Amino acid sequence: WRRAPSTRPSPLPDPVRMVVISYVRAAVSATASAIWALSLRRWGLLSLGSSLLYLWNISTLSSRRRNSDNSPCPEHGPLLRIMYGLFSTWLAERVLGHLLHTRPDEPQAEQIGGTLPSVMGPRELRIKVVPILGAAFGGNYAYLIWDEDDPDRRAIVVDPADPYPVLRAAEEERLNVEVLLTTHWHFDHSGGNATFAREVPGLRVVASDRERGRVPALTERLADEQTIAVGRLLVTAHSVPGHTLGSAVFQISSSAAPAAPHAAFTGDTLFCGGCGRLFEGSSLQLHASLRRLRTRLAPNCQVFSGHEYADMLLTMAVRSDPSNLAALRKLRQVRDLRLRKQPSVPSTMAEECSFNPWMKATPLDLARLCGCEM
Repeated sequence: WRRAPSTRPSPLPDPVRMVVISYVRAAVSATASAIWALSLRRWGLLSLGSSLLYLWNISTLSSRRRNSDNSPCPEHGPLLRIMYGLFSTWLAERVLGHLLHTRPDEPQAEQIGGTLPSVMGPRELRIKVVPILGAAFGGNYAYLIWDEDDPDRRAIVVDPADPYPVLRAAEEERLNVEVLLTTHWHFDHSGGNATFAREVPGLRVVASDRERGRVPALTERLADEQTIAVGRLLVTAHSVPGHTLGSAVFQISSSAAPAAPHAAFTGDTLFCGGCGRLFEGSSLQLHASLRRLRTRLAPNCQVFSGHEYADMLLTMAVRSDPSNLAALRKLRQVRDLRLRKQPSVPSTMAEECSFNPWMKATPLDLARLCGCEM
């Protein structure tokens, strides 16, 4: 089979077309000669410049220029913008995983303060707090959630960024992990997804529908207030842009105990006494997200954050406002728990609304707390 010759007339007369072709050939030849003439040093500089420009362009750090509503956001310098772009690449994920992940046959690195795994909650909504990643990111937590009366021992895991300690914890509790929830794409929350999915065939990896290609092994996206069920456990996603544009809080309840306090896994959006740094969103977006949580989550809802930052953040809250007696009381409780190597989680929404400066702030105050340009 041969393509029939085109019968369309050439847009240029033959002599003109030949001149254009000769000019194009000359330009290509000159460009190729210039490239071949580059020294090794110049090749290196060209490659470095191209790489830096690429990382700058893929970086999703916020800025007034990038925010359509010109809303307040932190001032991010060029180096941080480039490093943030690098942080989102496959190469960074592989390198960080090699450096920080616990091997299958080695003991887990001790977290700051020597935090021990803890199991808590009623039978219908059992939660195991698993410290992971040692001191690399200030103390991360992954979570296993299950129903003790489920004959199939089905479980949910949240942010298992160091997969093998979490897999061992699930094995100790005789759990069959079916769903993995990712609060946002940062490595210290999603960096274990690929390994976990490889070790658990058929695993459902779930994140916000605002994540676009940055959560490894993702199989499902949940819209705001969309729900999924695992046995008698019900998971509701809450979209909370701010720390990242795709951040989500996952609220988990049990149909077997509807009156029991729900559990909210907040990642880096809400900590005990503070909030995660604004990287991709604006202060107005974060304020709207926090208001959404105040409206949707009951006062007795338990807050399980992604890091052990409570002592630091509550200390800052008390220093900035010595009259914040609720923060002072909570700080004393936290320090008592930490002395016994227990995690400080959970707090409750009622507590956070009483002492967390970010939760109580007006839009203008929140912009200042977040270090935004005004």
